[in-house]
Amino acid sequence: MFQKMRTATYLKAQGDAAGASVGFAGRVARIANVHQKGLKDRVARGGAVVQYEQRELLGFTDAEIDQLRDTQLAHLTL
Repeated sequence: MFQKMRTATYLKAQGDAAGASVGFAGRVARIANVHQKGLKDRVARGGAVVQYEQRELLGFTDAEIDQLRDTQLAHLTL
């Protein structure tokens, strides 16, 4: 259902001297947030409100989080 979300069309990257970020914008961001967290939302404009199941669309494994933390700490200690 969310196969196309990871394409450059929907995934937006921003960066400046202070840092970089990658995420979704607009309607796609709202839909992704509802499904990622299992929130309530309308199925259609003016439609019924339903509780969506939590579906992790994006995320990091514990090993990836450890690797990111180690990389950041190594960078800060230079």
